Amino acid sequence: MCGIWARVLFDKKVSLDELVDPVRFLSHRGPDGFGWYLKDNVALVHTRLSIIDITQGSQPLQSHDERLWGVINGELYDYKLIRSKLLSEGVKFNTESDSEVLLNLFAQSGATSFANISGEYSFIFYDEKIRKLYFGRDPHGVKPLFYELNHHGLTLSSEMKAISNSVPELDEEYQKLFIGRMMIPPKTALKNILHVLPGRLYVLDLNTKKLSWQIFQSLPLPKKRELTRNQVLEEIELELEASVKRRLVADVEVGCYLSGGIDSALIAAMAVKSGAKPRAFTVGFSDRDLDESSRAASIAKFLGIKHSVVMMSGKNFIPSLIKSIVAFENPVANPHGAAKNLLAQHASASVKVVLSGEGADEWCGGYAYFRIKKLDKFLRRHPTFSRQILENYVNKELVINMHSLDGKSTTNDGLVKSHFEGKIPALFGRAMEHGMFNHLTDSSLTDYLHKACRDLRGYFDEDFGGKLSESSDWDINSWTAIRTDLLHYILGNVGDRQEMAHSLEGRTPFLDPNLTRVFAAVPEKYHIHGLTEKWALREVAKKYLPQNVTSQHKHPFFAPMKYLYLKDSREQMNSYIETAKAHSSWLNWKNIEALLAEEQLGTSSSFEGTIISLKLILFSMGVLVKELRNPHVPAVRGYELPTEAQHLTPYRKGI
Repeated sequence: MCGIWARVLFDKKVSLDELVDPVRFLSHRGPDGFGWYLKDNVALVHTRLSIIDITQGSQPLQSHDERLWGVINGELYDYKLIRSKLLSEGVKFNTESDSEVLLNLFAQSGATSFANISGEYSFIFYDEKIRKLYFGRDPHGVKPLFYELNHHGLTLSSEMKAISNSVPELDEEYQKLFIGRMMIPPKTALKNILHVLPGRLYVLDLNTKKLSWQIFQSLPLPKKRELTRNQVLEEIELELEASVKRRLVADVEVGCYLSGGIDSALIAAMAVKSGAKPRAFTVGFSDRDLDESSRAASIAKFLGIKHSVVMMSGKNFIPSLIKSIVAFENPVANPHGAAKNLLAQHASASVKVVLSGEGADEWCGGYAYFRIKKLDKFLRRHPTFSRQILENYVNKELVINMHSLDGKSTTNDGLVKSHFEGKIPALFGRAMEHGMFNHLTDSSLTDYLHKACRDLRGYFDEDFGGKLSESSDWDINSWTAIRTDLLHYILGNVGDRQEMAHSLEGRTPFLDPNLTRVFAAVPEKYHIHGLTEKWALREVAKKYLPQNVTSQHKHPFFAPMKYLYLKDSREQMNSYIETAKAHSSWLNWKNIEALLAEEQLGTSSSFEGTIISLKLILFSMGVLVKELRNPHVPAVRGYELPTEAQHLTPYRKGI
């Protein structure tokens, strides 16, 4: 797990000075060493967190045929099998690292050979002979990669803070959509910087200055779901156990998160079954409605593993929240990133690798909107039942989900149907009320939603060859969850970026391609049985965990909002909101300030949820502008942090 960076300039050479900032700004992703390649107008940089082949696995790496130079971030869990096959084909290796396997696999067979390999990765390869740059990331986008392309050239980086050396410029369209509760790929919060979309091989031809791409692996959706009940349970257990076992392989200790919920508990239990004794880490809260530390402790005791808890308090809340926003590089509407950042910091004091549970909710129907859609579908087929049943259920879920519930609004159904052949992704059921959106942004939400629908539909068609008519409501909602919230928010705000801010590698067993192919083949009725979410996963878990764990209702991961109202928190929030105001003139600040004033007077109860969310978004926008280029620099272990080009010389890699 590392930080990677590249720059191509079309009409001039890349200077050594340009490599200093990438090393500095990605040092938290790679505190154990760095290396670089520089030849004429192409540069590669790698900062290393050593997990496998600690002594020899430094980068950049050169392919066996000496054509490609490459930098890779991530892990390949079946690399030994691939390595054996490549050795039989005459490939020579210089290290025992999994990264060299990925580079030589590409050199031998191209990116199509990456389909279905078990791993989480991003990569940048340069072919010196034909002057082409190749880059991409795993099919779920677990490992981040961003790019900026303009008439001067292309810059790539694991994190956006290393792309530009100027004050970050916020992207107006993205910010307005985010305020309206939407995230549509591939845009990011920063102007002109885009996500590298998962499962795609991008190719920059330096001769023509053209960028193109092709898909090397799509998500396994849609697919006929014909597995029987017994097959579902057997295959999920088999593949999840194998996925966990693969992710225990490392030359350092591997720990695990333990939230108190079924996903992390099942991962920990399967790790124990595989013969490991992972240390477990939990973040706790003083708020009893949110705290699950005692439940996590009981699970750890049941499994016989060491367990420790770090408590979030009013004292560490705002510092953790600011760190989490700088790590995430995106606005936030919920402070749970602060809790995950604090948890990652706590875990990193003991281990370099943790197992994490991201992806289970998206693949197995863990969110309330999957159940709401199923209940709505049932009531439409049976009109004699009262629609009050749905309203009562939504109200119940609202309480469980802290009054934040996607998919409940039907306001935009007609608009969305026109783009999705009558289907309605639940994503659009959380859009802000149109009048409020106009009040805050002076823009039409309808116009933004039409564009969001077009962009998302185009992305879907690219993934599945335009087969929307063959996809069920479940398909489209699962795909949308994976390609928007999981990719753009969860994997960053409660995943990779929070962990790597503290030089900690997170591994995601639920996103292994062998397992997700099984999830994709499971009939919907086994993902949601009646209105019980993640039913098949719960049934598997009954063999590993106590009944009180497997039967509990899903509780979203939140952090206490009350910390926002402490005196110090208010002062810092107001300061950063002022910074946001100075850099986002396209918002209606007169109306925004009036709304925030209502909250201070205690007269805004009807808009309470909207105001809290808006304050967090504006606060995080200010943090991005003010702090992104001034991140916390960790204590690196393998090198002196460079401050100028001459400090790079002793660590030079490449030509």
